[in-house]
Amino acid sequence: MGVSAVLLRVVVEAVERAGVPRGALLEAAGIDASRLAEVHERFELREFDELQTRALELTGDEALGLHIAEQATEASFDLVAHLVAHSPTLREGLGLCTQFERLLMDEARLVLREKGNVATLEYEFVRSAERSDRMHVEFVLAALLRLVRTFVGPPGVARAVSFEHARPTYHREYTRIFGGVERFGQRRNALEFDRALLDRPQMHQHPALYSMLRAEAERALERVTEGARPADELKRYLLARPPPRIPDIATAARDLGISERSLRRRLAA
Repeated sequence: MGVSAVLLRVVVEAVERAGVPRGALLEAAGIDASRLAEVHERFELREFDELQTRALELTGDEALGLHIAEQATEASFDLVAHLVAHSPTLREGLGLCTQFERLLMDEARLVLREKGNVATLEYEFVRSAERSDRMHVEFVLAALLRLVRTFVGPPGVARAVSFEHARPTYHREYTRIFGGVERFGQRRNALEFDRALLDRPQMHQHPALYSMLRAEAERALERVTEGARPADELKRYLLARPPPRIPDIATAARDLGISERSLRRRLAA
């Protein structure tokens, strides 16, 4: 199972704020409310997609993904959000997002790339249906921009925001949120900002709480990944990329944080 109940609850809360009863959404999506209440429950990706699609239909808000990222509180995202909020720098916070991303969703990957004075966050995930895919990536990139702003402050922090999908009819909502630097029909879903922001110290870090939250996140990750094999990790990594962008083994090893030789050895084993 690939998606934490945390993400489904975020969608449900947004739909309720829009005036649609929780029960109506869950019934339309075929999801049992008791499962949603379980702390460690995981859902199939198809269930998450169905919930997103029904949320769009019932609210009539095609920009719902953007609005969820704007309105959701830190508490909505459970342990990961609290941990990242107490990171000493944005760089470390993004590293934690990558390390613990599976607590929220399997088969999705956030990659930080640095070149010159530009830092780029690329987001890859398993594609399923055009409408729910668009909603999901809108939410993620808007949430990432919100995260960066939490650490560094100024509203005009984004250099560029790229989306693979075509410009939607509600593109003015993108301009309001991203400040006019959004681009559509691109080869990747990504957020670019000044590289210098990565290592600016965070003023509101609480070291003791940070250590406690990190230890708990590591225990939670062990529960989620128990029994996972190197081949499973590689499969998850590959599924998060569209076919035209499947990398060679050297690139895959680098992105997975191991040597090419180690990756070959583990796969052979």
